[in-house]
Amino acid sequence: MKKELLFVTAAAATFLSACQNTTHRVDRFDNIRIQQMEANRVSRDWFEKVVVCLNARREVRADGTADHFLLLEHTPIPDFTLAPGESLTVLVDGTRYAFTPTNSPAAIVSRPGFTTLTYRATPQHFVAIANGSKVELRLKGTSTAVEKRLARASIGEFKSYLLKYFQTPAESPNAPITKSAQRN
Repeated sequence: MKKELLFVTAAAATFLSACQNTTHRVDRFDNIRIQQMEANRVSRDWFEKVVVCLNARREVRADGTADHFLLLEHTPIPDFTLAPGESLTVLVDGTRYAFTPTNSPAAIVSRPGFTTLTYRATPQHFVAIANGSKVELRLKGTSTAVEKRLARASIGEFKSYLLKYFQTPAESPNAPITKSAQRN
């Protein structure tokens, strides 16, 4: 009985830690504090051919200024080449937001099996997505496009991220932290 209870407790703890999808760390090489959503799946279908995750990221420098990014992760798409220019379009309740790929000042580590694309955004984009009732995205390639509608749970993750990291002013990277990435 004790072994079963221990197993159930360990399984529940593992499950709950896997459900928490934000990280907070300091990139010591670039002296940037990073607050990022991770593994926020756009749709929750079980047997999708292409898995797409849309995440938010804020990078705070020592002087207090911050850059904001949308990170789009996707599993490999056969014969897909990203279109030049505005390759990501997000429709929030009929309002169109277009994004061009860019690079982040801090290093971005892609998850195994995923391609990660970085798009510069503003906090207002995050708020629009979090408050939207119908949010859709299109990732344009040169010959194909991937279109997805964000699930309510995915939109809820944006709300949780905003409530967690945008209630107080961002701390500079010089504030004390633990040695490893802090998982929230």
